[in-house]
Amino acid sequence: VMVLTMFYSFAGLGIAIVNDFKSVEGDKALGLDSLPVAFGIDTAKWICVGMIDVFQLLVAGILAYVGELPYAAAICGLVAPQVRHYSV
Repeated sequence: VMVLTMFYSFAGLGIAIVNDFKSVEGDKALGLDSLPVAFGIDTAKWICVGMIDVFQLLVAGILAYVGELPYAAAICGLVAPQVRHYSV
């Protein structure tokens, strides 16, 4: 339970970073180094997506390992369309 909670906390951090994209200009003006300001919008976008999807897939792996295959499959089923739309 602790590991799953930790993984979802990191995925939540990726979701929280999405809010930084709304204030890039303001962050630049105030000298704040939000993720999009520090790394650029494109790189920050991939960091967010990566954090969210990687940790969700890790949770799915743990669920599959402990025998909760329907839940693991459901998570993979929800992540798959996101991964399918990645483009470089």
